[in-house]
Amino acid sequence: MSDVDDPAESLPKYCDFFKYLLVEELVLEPDYRQIHYGKCAIIGRLCAIPDYFKLENVTVPHLPSAYKLPTGSVSLLLLNFTYDNTGVEKLTHGSYCIVRGEILLCNVKQPNSPTLTTRGLHEQLLKLEDNEEARLTFLEQVRKTYSPALSVWHTNRIDQAEELLQRRLEMRMLCRARQ
Repeated sequence: MSDVDDPAESLPKYCDFFKYLLVEELVLEPDYRQIHYGKCAIIGRLCAIPDYFKLENVTVPHLPSAYKLPTGSVSLLLLNFTYDNTGVEKLTHGSYCIVRGEILLCNVKQPNSPTLTTRGLHEQLLKLEDNEEARLTFLEQVRKTYSPALSVWHTNRIDQAEELLQRRLEMRMLCRARQ
């Protein structure tokens, strides 16, 4: 069997640098197979709920209104977040911050069950081989029970979150234009 025919070659590769992502890119992605696999940095607003923490989206000011979501419209569950893993400035409810960590899929129906990575999702699908019906059923079940979450490694408080997001998106567009 050649390397081209090896299904493992098509599995997602771990992103070993902190890729800047938007909360919306993770939460609103309908196909969990497309969710980022690896390290990332996400700008958002910290929301402290009695039993958990989440990172809310921040409005990107210069987007066309058809694509602009108000701050706090969508949110990403934060795993392993404590106020102890913050930077020099302490965070509180409503603080704007950059959160660095790794994207996981978290079972929201059974919170203590193991998490799943995008690669793990692809590996489970490979086990189902060419059974398209079983693959679709599995994906539907994952979509119903799992949600993207960020396993937090480090956080830093920031000012001017909207402007920083705008600049990050502009840099992303410039990089794509050069490719």
